[in-house]
Amino acid sequence: MRAKIELINSEAVNKFTEKVKTVPCEVRLIGKDENGSDWNLSAKSLLCSLIVEHKLQKREHTAHTLDWNTLWVECEQDIFSLIKEFVISGDTESISK
Repeated sequence: MRAKIELINSEAVNKFTEKVKTVPCEVRLIGKDENGSDWNLSAKSLLCSLIVEHKLQKREHTAHTLDWNTLWVECEQDIFSLIKEFVISGDTESISK
């Protein structure tokens, strides 16, 4: 499945991370940075590091450098029921392997 998601604050990021950590397969985040360049990273590790960056505020590039309007989650399993509170209505797709 592929779904467009919205994470509006560090609490949402933390909650999303905890949920996707329970998924037994890979969960990917796909999006664009502030320059429009594509990126594709593990949802489990990216979100954890964003929380750490936000709380510690020691790095120059933090969550604000990502374009949160283009954030998608992708997983080979249907995890909609797990993450539905973060999914932007109507923006889900099936993915085929």
